[in-house]
Amino acid sequence: MADTQDLQVGGSRPTGVLQRALTAVLLVGMAIAVVLFVRGQDWSVLATTMRSRPPGSFAMWVGLALLANAVAVLAALLAWWSMLSAASADIAPTTEGGGLTAVGASRIFFVGQFAKYVPGKVFGFVLSVKMGQAMGIPPARTATAWLLTLVIGLLTAASAGLVAGPQVLGGSQLWLVAASAVPLAVLLVRPQLVNEAATVVARLRRRPPPAVTLPAGVIRRNVLVQMLSWLFGGMQLWCLAIALGAAPARSLPLCVGAFALGAAAGVFAVFTPDGLGVREVILLSALGAVLPLPAASVVAVISRLVVAVSELITGGVGLAVTEVLRRRASSRAAHSFRQHEVGTRYGQASDG
Repeated sequence: MADTQDLQVGGSRPTGVLQRALTAVLLVGMAIAVVLFVRGQDWSVLATTMRSRPPGSFAMWVGLALLANAVAVLAALLAWWSMLSAASADIAPTTEGGGLTAVGASRIFFVGQFAKYVPGKVFGFVLSVKMGQAMGIPPARTATAWLLTLVIGLLTAASAGLVAGPQVLGGSQLWLVAASAVPLAVLLVRPQLVNEAATVVARLRRRPPPAVTLPAGVIRRNVLVQMLSWLFGGMQLWCLAIALGAAPARSLPLCVGAFALGAAAGVFAVFTPDGLGVREVILLSALGAVLPLPAASVVAVISRLVVAVSELITGGVGLAVTEVLRRRASSRAAHSFRQHEVGTRYGQASDG
């Protein structure tokens, strides 16, 4: 199979100005979506809860939630970088595109973080493919990395989600905790199942099948990193639940599992930005086991705000850092080229 078969996105390479303008539009869209979502929320339960808490307690828990979600985002970045690197490992860097670098993979990821707030999942996918193509990576390879990352994310989310079972269904369902380790163990023992699952998912989503089969070691590492991302994402929700009165020990597995399931369900809500509303329904249903429903509703909404702000800060800082590194690399390359030109001319003059 040729790397460019079955997937052609067409068009010219995005310019730096166009990418920055597009990023700004995505940021505005994300802000509008979140504001519309929280506009009608009743915040009275939050005010009532805060009266009985020490000053600054709620701010501390929100700060910890922001930090936990930032770690989850960085773990997801590592998974994406590893997957895209593996999918394009045999692609020789071209003079025009320069091949994949850590800076390039990070830029694709962080722009994709903003793109997911645009309704419809196709936009973020096409944008990632276009950015990869600008780096000299064939579209089918970026599509493969995107698809396999999605599959591993969904499978690990299902495994993490089972941990919430005992709290939602009752204490007698402790066997669900043990069962949650089964999908994870299967993925680690038979990692090639991920490649097969990716082919099935591609058919369901009417996408081209994976262009390459990734090594078992790469898939195993990504499974573990994705689980780490779900853990810290769930800890973000856990911090907020504690802030509104949930029992810490009882609510931790519930929050980890519910957040993973909610995020995975949001992937299939193609007409809402980042599963807006879908994830919150799942969180509300689960948090009702450890909090009164009014408080659970507030936690679900604040979690959406915390995730959005955390992704905005992490993505903004990440894009700024990668832009600085990219410019430094371009400056060094231009300096080396000028030195080479001067040396060549000096040599020619000496020969003359």
